[in-house]
Amino acid sequence: MERLIDNALIYGSMMTVDAPHMIERYNWALTEFGLPKTERDSFVVDAAGYSPEIAEDLGDEDYLDPGGINRRFIILSPEQETLPVISSNFSTTAELMSAFYRTNSESLKILTLKDVVLGEIEDSTYRVNDISDILSIRQVEFKLKTSQRLIEKARRLNMLIDRFYTSADGWKDDDLLHEILDLSRICGDTRYNAILPRHTLFNLKSFWTSHFGGIFVFNEGQGEATVIGPGGSNTMPAKTPGMKRFIAIDDAEAVHAFLDETGRLEPFNQAWLEKTDLIASRSDILVRTAMLEDDPDLDVVSLSEVAVKNWINGHIDRLYTDGSFPFFNKLQKKLRNRAYVDLYGVDARHVLQVVRATPGHRDQVLVNRLLTHYAPYDFLSRFILDKQAFYDAYRTWSDRHQEYAVETIKRFYLPDKQRVWDLMFEDTEN
Repeated sequence: MERLIDNALIYGSMMTVDAPHMIERYNWALTEFGLPKTERDSFVVDAAGYSPEIAEDLGDEDYLDPGGINRRFIILSPEQETLPVISSNFSTTAELMSAFYRTNSESLKILTLKDVVLGEIEDSTYRVNDISDILSIRQVEFKLKTSQRLIEKARRLNMLIDRFYTSADGWKDDDLLHEILDLSRICGDTRYNAILPRHTLFNLKSFWTSHFGGIFVFNEGQGEATVIGPGGSNTMPAKTPGMKRFIAIDDAEAVHAFLDETGRLEPFNQAWLEKTDLIASRSDILVRTAMLEDDPDLDVVSLSEVAVKNWINGHIDRLYTDGSFPFFNKLQKKLRNRAYVDLYGVDARHVLQVVRATPGHRDQVLVNRLLTHYAPYDFLSRFILDKQAFYDAYRTWSDRHQEYAVETIKRFYLPDKQRVWDLMFEDTEN
């Protein structure tokens, strides 16, 4: 993974922790979670406080996510708000952390000036035994604490102030007044400052989780969800509380029908395809990946278009086996000629490679992540939408394949990530 680290494609946008008082606070949080302190004098953390160095030292990638449920977090600074969430068993972790930071920004600024904020994103499930344990998760709560018990003290101060105002003899109670003064010196005037986080409950909508081999849970309302995941029809119990239906992820026809019928999939958008040049990009990656499968040491980065076309001419039968390449080829010709494109009867596995989620839909990001499953060779899309799947695949590639992926991502995505994102997934102009 060194090439990814060197090119800031993993662990790049993280916060360095090297101040002694910050390390001390992080160590206190570790001990609160029953973990040993770190001896490091510098490490990096993500939005939830996860550190790859600490994970390496502990030999546990899930040291802040034991059991893959009720995710723990360590907040040292409000600066973590802008960081990614690197390691997670739920796709909603990043969204929840962002919402928590955003809705409690003033509180976190005050608390982290003096202390570390830690806790768990807690729900009603403590262990995942079957799919119903996942489907029962509807709401999560951020359970918080600090080393100096600032939150508890602020709550205690608020209670005492209420007692002072509501008690006829409160002004005569010396013990009450002294405790209010003592706590005020620590917490400030809680009537006017925002030391207490006020938004700790969040609803959970559609999400992906690593459990059961990686499943997508789409909220259908009225307490029911559609689950898309690996395996056949017998993978999930037929009658599961909260599950409206289960669709095998490799049943492209059923997946396409579900996404289309529920308004989650944008109808075939010819103007978008022309603008993004998605087909040409995927076709090129598909071919060069096939070349690397034939020769893992081939330098496909430096190959000219002529060399690539010559290889295609010599391996055309192989490229036609899967069906994606000839589909792309025919579609490109029609787009160039501005001809009408009719996808009726086309294999859904191919259709799902040339469509996107409906822009603006609440499940837009999740659907686009699901669609990358049908173009697994397209490392560029996977890096943007499903980094964990990208990293897992990256570990299995040859050195030349890894080089090709890194150079392509650096060239087409890193220079202007927001522009690429808007063009690929947000642009609604025809």
